[in-house]
Amino acid sequence: MEIEFKPQQLTSVGSVLVSPRQLPLYEANKAGRLYVASNVAAGNVLPIFSNTAQESGLWNPAGSGVLAVLTSVAFDYVSTTGAAGGYVLAAVVLAGAAVATGGNISAFTDATANATMWSGRVGDFANPKTRFAQGAATVVAPVIYRHLGYNQLVVTAADTTTVPWRADFDFRGDIIIPPNAALFVAGNIATLMISAVSMTWVEEDA
Repeated sequence: MEIEFKPQQLTSVGSVLVSPRQLPLYEANKAGRLYVASNVAAGNVLPIFSNTAQESGLWNPAGSGVLAVLTSVAFDYVSTTGAAGGYVLAAVVLAGAAVATGGNISAFTDATANATMWSGRVGDFANPKTRFAQGAATVVAPVIYRHLGYNQLVVTAADTTTVPWRADFDFRGDIIIPPNAALFVAGNIATLMISAVSMTWVEEDA
């Protein structure tokens, strides 16, 4: 009978993790490799994926030396009547190493460290190699990478019936943004609704 040997899980300091902790992101966060970023509280209208003007997303510049492992995306409703439709993650490849320098990112408004972008270790200064957009322009339109399964009918702030709902998505290592790529949160149509978005990711050596 052939015996399968599985590699041992290591902690952030390289020792063998005998009893894994209950929270799977703990070790990455303890090591200072987990980050969270949000657009402003007033939110933005998330555009259709095929628009060259995007709002919330992650750009891993070419040559960063890290893999950006997306762990979660969350939405908050802010205002305005939303059109019936859904939401996606939209990808840009050959994104380049810097704005407008041989890549497909022509403008990019970065999140501000310790204001709209944070380390997962509250109080630590956030200095990730991956960049979070609070507005961006692309040379070529993004393409749909993945449907999120978040759908809306017509939502209006004037509705008299309150229907609370959640819109947050956890990923388990199945979405990695390598250097020279970007991933934006967008609509599969022009969504119209104003949303505030947060994204969380872990950086691993490429």
